[in-house]
Amino acid sequence: MKPICVVICNFNKQDFVLGAIASVQQTAADIADILVVDNASTDQSVALIQAQFPGIRLDVLPVNIGGSGGFAHGMRAAQQAGYRYIALLDNDAVVLPGTLAGMMSRLEQNAEIGVVGPAMCKMDMPEMVQEVGANVLSEDGAFHLNFPSERYSAIPAELVECDYVPACCLMTTGPVVAQVGGFDEHFFLYWDDIDWCVRVKDAGWRVVADPQVCALHKGGGVNATNTIPRYYYWRNKLRFFRKHPQRYPAEEICAAITRDLARSVTFQRLNGMDELLVALRQGIHDAEAGIWGRYQGEAFPERGNGKRQLLNSMIPPGHYQLDFSAVMNSQLSASRKVNNLCRFITSCSQFPATTHSFRVASTALPPEVMTRVLAWPAQVSVGVEDAERGAQRLIVVPHLFDETERKPVDGCVLTDLFWNLIPPSVSGLTSLQIATEIAHLQQQLQRFFALESA
Repeated sequence: MKPICVVICNFNKQDFVLGAIASVQQTAADIADILVVDNASTDQSVALIQAQFPGIRLDVLPVNIGGSGGFAHGMRAAQQAGYRYIALLDNDAVVLPGTLAGMMSRLEQNAEIGVVGPAMCKMDMPEMVQEVGANVLSEDGAFHLNFPSERYSAIPAELVECDYVPACCLMTTGPVVAQVGGFDEHFFLYWDDIDWCVRVKDAGWRVVADPQVCALHKGGGVNATNTIPRYYYWRNKLRFFRKHPQRYPAEEICAAITRDLARSVTFQRLNGMDELLVALRQGIHDAEAGIWGRYQGEAFPERGNGKRQLLNSMIPPGHYQLDFSAVMNSQLSASRKVNNLCRFITSCSQFPATTHSFRVASTALPPEVMTRVLAWPAQVSVGVEDAERGAQRLIVVPHLFDETERKPVDGCVLTDLFWNLIPPSVSGLTSLQIATEIAHLQQQLQRFFALESA
């Protein structure tokens, strides 16, 4: 028996899963067996896997039980078969030479480590980091990726202690799975790997990301217009925090999620994204009702273009001078400032280069940003001067929800690090509707966190 079993969970990704399998065989055939768990795919995944990789184990499930259920099935099977090391790999991810061997070496040499993950980089831009593990903070009830959108060659090489590493690529041991169990199948999608890693930490092991090894992940893009991820995100977020009250006290986390919901509701309503609110509301409703697993209700409306229309109307074609002073003077940690600024600068590419241009003074940015932005968009130029004649000032703040006392400045445009925008005028009726919805969601949260632990 080889020391590693690589569990690949697949659902309808015939164009990617073959690449995931091939990457394991090409880089670690001498140390790793492969178990593909197929979640009742309706495309040609099963036939193609059987034809091209007849020597691997393929478990075809009768129904789709989600990534949570698929990985849980594979983890149980690998642990019961006696594998010392168990790796998880998404069907749209690939391992590179040395990835699996490097993670196994970390676990062999450090008995206190229970889970290790590589630096995850983007498949379409292998030098751009997707994340190097992440942490979940009770202060805002959200997870924060390490080094997102930064240059892989520029990040530190030391192990990163974190709350979780993503299931798109990680490795653990048979004894860890025997003690902690597999993924919680009630999640179906999202927050399941976070929950499992926190459970591993609670059992006394360390969870680390190792930047010295790397894997590539496609992610995003597929079904980009589908809003059901928002449903799973909000529903499972509540489940996660209620499962871990010792780490995240109910009163504190309820207040944090209420603030998060208030932000989401406010800006989705004001930014023309009502279709996202449908999924959000249903997610909170189902969490309160104790409805878990695969969503069985009516299909959610697809993503519309309301936000795009508003963005184009409030930031019309022109030349803009980026003002990051509010971000730099905020209470954000140094690392979060750098990460958010890198992401914001990269996101300027959403505007056509023929109609929009953005200029920023190099002196207005932390030095790390200058080196960590992998590819500066054509829309963004960097200069020494702090202003340029004819440019309109675009003031960027950490989050508009926290800018209640900021007054509009004539001739300036105000946005935040997430490109949220507040229309110049909001009717009293709209304000009342938003306030009423936020109050209703707050009541649902309070009832949810008053229930017994799931």
